Amino acid sequence: MTHFWLALRSEFLKSRRTLALATTIWLPVFIAGLYFALAYFKAEDFAKTGMNPWVLLAQNLFGLYSVLILPMYAMVVAFSTNQIEHVANAWKNVFTLPYPRLTIYVAKWAFAFLLILMFSVLLCGLVFFEGNLLAVLKPEIGFQDYHSYDLIGRLFFKFFLAILGVFSIQFLLSFLWRDFIRPVGTGLALTIAGAILAGWKFAWLFPYSATPRINEQFYKDKTALWGPELWVSLGVTLALFGVGYLLVLRRSTR
Repeated sequence: MTHFWLALRSEFLKSRRTLALATTIWLPVFIAGLYFALAYFKAEDFAKTGMNPWVLLAQNLFGLYSVLILPMYAMVVAFSTNQIEHVANAWKNVFTLPYPRLTIYVAKWAFAFLLILMFSVLLCGLVFFEGNLLAVLKPEIGFQDYHSYDLIGRLFFKFFLAILGVFSIQFLLSFLWRDFIRPVGTGLALTIAGAILAGWKFAWLFPYSATPRINEQFYKDKTALWGPELWVSLGVTLALFGVGYLLVLRRSTR
């Protein structure tokens, strides 16, 4: 366990100046800031709809978030986590450290997992904060009249679980390919395919359709905590974690 914490700490230290770590902080702030400005300067339009403003805010946010922002962020995190070793040609050095290979692999995977979790929690917290701030600054919108924390929190949780399958695929591709174009280009193509196929009856089997499907369910008021696409996402995550570890074991240190 000591080796794991040391390896995980090493991942954070190595990634201090990477795109993944910086994006985890500034992107949620940027997204929440844009939607705060939209609601603040369009307060009258929000008020005229007569809708629950939390739901209206979520509808505006989750469409782009589910189809583009979250999948692209998962790709950036997966790529950046492995790119540190690819650029420095340091895989052979990493695997000669006095740590079990499983420890090194789990630490890298856990680091990327924690970044996605931090991203989701930070954005969810900012959405709650801006809704309450708007309740004070623009009470005519009506945020203070509704309590939709459970709904918003549940959706963020579902998006987080749904993106793990995509992340696992991208993590494996970024481990195998050292360039940017192939893993990210493949991921982008699959993301587009997932958005297009989200309405297909068997789309729950395709991990890249999971987040668009959850967004569609939200629009149709189907907000149950679990769904088949989440089980597929978790199954893919576990399966590819095992595949990745087998590849780590086979990787040469020469």
